[in-house]
Amino acid sequence: MKLTVVGGGSTYTPELIDGFARLRDTLPIEELVLVDPAADRLELVGGLARRIFAKQG
Repeated sequence: MKLTVVGGGSTYTPELIDGFARLRDTLPIEELVLVDPAADRLELVGGLARRIFAKQG
């Protein structure tokens, strides 16, 4: 499944990403796309999202 998060640079996104990572067995996300007009926030949250997924396996 491909999932897109509009407003992906939000401070709420890391919590959402953590939930997706915890549900990886029942919610098979193959690609996650974060979209946000604020490139700096998107870069920050994107890096955090990658670390969350890496930690969860």
